[in-house]
Amino acid sequence: MTNDEKDMKDSASLSSPAGAPAARGGAPQREGKEDWIGRQLRRVFDDALNEPLPDDIMSLLERIDEHPTEPTKPESKNG
Repeated sequence: MTNDEKDMKDSASLSSPAGAPAARGGAPQREGKEDWIGRQLRRVFDDALNEPLPDDIMSLLERIDEHPTEPTKPESKNG
């Protein structure tokens, strides 16, 4: 299967929730629609979640962990 064929198949699967009734005057069942949306979001974002963090971000996080800041107290307004 070529990339174009795969893209066409993927876009076709995005057009309507699987197992949801056709929208002939009625909306798909809410639960089926929410499940479908959840599956699509996981499909899109799973790859991003599995990507490693860039080195500069990791360095920043390590520096923050090494030097935690103390919470600052808001200035009181007397006057």
